[in-house]
Amino acid sequence: MWVGREKEIAELRCFVASGSMKASLMYGRRRIGKTTLVKKVLDESGANYIFFEALESDYQKNLDSLTALFAEKLSMQLGSYRSFLDAFSILKVVSEPLVIVIDEYQYLKQSRPKGEVDSEFKQVIDNLPEKAKLVLTGSYVTIMKELLEEDNPLFGRFSLVQNLRELDYVRCRRFYQHRSISEAVGIHAVFGGSPYILGAYDESRNLEENIKALLLNDTGTARTYIEFVLFKEVGKVGVLNDILNAIGNGKLRYSEIESRLNMKSTGLLATYLELLKNMELIECIAPINNKRDKKKRFYAIKDNLVRFYYAYVYSNKSALQNIGEDLFYESYVRPSLDTFISYRFEAMARTYLMRRATAEKSTSVLDIGTYWYDDAQTKSNGEFDCVIRFKDHYAVYEVKHYSSPMTLAEIETEADKIRRIRELSPVEIGFVCSCGFESRPEGYDYITADDMYAV
Repeated sequence: MWVGREKEIAELRCFVASGSMKASLMYGRRRIGKTTLVKKVLDESGANYIFFEALESDYQKNLDSLTALFAEKLSMQLGSYRSFLDAFSILKVVSEPLVIVIDEYQYLKQSRPKGEVDSEFKQVIDNLPEKAKLVLTGSYVTIMKELLEEDNPLFGRFSLVQNLRELDYVRCRRFYQHRSISEAVGIHAVFGGSPYILGAYDESRNLEENIKALLLNDTGTARTYIEFVLFKEVGKVGVLNDILNAIGNGKLRYSEIESRLNMKSTGLLATYLELLKNMELIECIAPINNKRDKKKRFYAIKDNLVRFYYAYVYSNKSALQNIGEDLFYESYVRPSLDTFISYRFEAMARTYLMRRATAEKSTSVLDIGTYWYDDAQTKSNGEFDCVIRFKDHYAVYEVKHYSSPMTLAEIETEADKIRRIRELSPVEIGFVCSCGFESRPEGYDYITADDMYAV
């Protein structure tokens, strides 16, 4: 669970060792590795710590449970307290450094009216003894993000804030390093970057076998993770499932989602979409050359595993149950799996270009994303999915997920299509092809899947 988390581990080690940093906040979806990461750093550093996992229960029960841990750690007889501020006050007797970790803080936050617990923990942090540190973690991303808002009592109280996200495609490969690059592309496209899920991936099986075992089997690790763990928060608002199902493996405009769900124009959809964005389940894709045009914004599922689930499983559960995993795979998954992977390969290509620009420390790169064109001269409009905006020009990359090398004819056809868009001139042209190129005429940038994993 800590594979690929070198940056986060280094930050936590610095926090634990620092004499001035008092409070830390870590949040991220369930099973993303928060608890494992925190305990690993504390254990390796030899730190003296108390780990408390908040319960989905009332305020007093949580307070009594934490007090009991304090009593055990300090070898003291402690009574019942009425507030966490009172309970933390007993730490003044601590003579050695002590780290207190409160896991799933959102349950404490929800146990009292809005803001009350946050206000109390503001005082806890402000009054922490010199040798004590506090780490708050939580898995309800939307709730934990509230602690960072300016009107929240805890705003500005954290010396270290970590949003533990999924691993990118390069770091994910360490979970299946014995598979080929082409296989790695497919694995990432389907299973995404959750260390918990990747830890269950069986390298001795191919992608098809793992999809059947982990996603199509109703007791598979990935399936149960989505249905019983990840969507515990989503399930509180039923329409969120409908929105994710409507988007599936594509990307839709606001009006298209509204139409598919037959929702009246009340503005509620905007609220739901914002909630899904805060959960980091979807993203709003706006062209880098016109981010303010709402008509050219698209919504897509951000998480690869979630995308696969809604593209294939969610609305076809009855069929899956009736015909079984093998026939379901042949009938529902196999015919379009290459298309599914190709969409995610485009996102991987954008990630690669961002990583490359960072590694090269290029100061002329302003943005990387999609580009929408309305070319009056050619009377055409459309979108390029992988574009770099420089200070004085653009670079357009055509991305192809192929099982064979891109041909010279395809290269020249795509290049000519890009050159015809006058509003892009002058333009650099590049190609990303998973299986490489038959030939490489001069004047273009060429990137293969091997290049993408070599960064």
